[in-house]
Amino acid sequence: MPNEQQALAEMPVWVLILLAAAGGVSGEMWRADKAGLTGWVLLRRLALRSGASVVCGVAVMFLAMAMGAALLLAAAIGSLTAAAGAEVAVGLYERWAAKRIGVCDVQPGAEG
Repeated sequence: MPNEQQALAEMPVWVLILLAAAGGVSGEMWRADKAGLTGWVLLRRLALRSGASVVCGVAVMFLAMAMGAALLLAAAIGSLTAAAGAEVAVGLYERWAAKRIGVCDVQPGAEG
């Protein structure tokens, strides 16, 4: 086994979690900068919303590892999910909840 593969095989899990956390925080910083937020509002948004991104990223990372993915692949998928996954998950949950309580109109053929 080459040295690079050996290093990846011996990589501790906390490094993978750190990668997913970095993905979540950087993704949320990008969104907050795009919205023009600064100061305490920016820090509050980071604390509240990047936590959800990090949890999504770490969950997907552990799921990928449980399915037998390589460590580097699991870290990459977890980081990408942390950067974009929470927004998608929250959007899907909001749509589901709105349908469930009858707040939004469901178009024919869009059942799900």
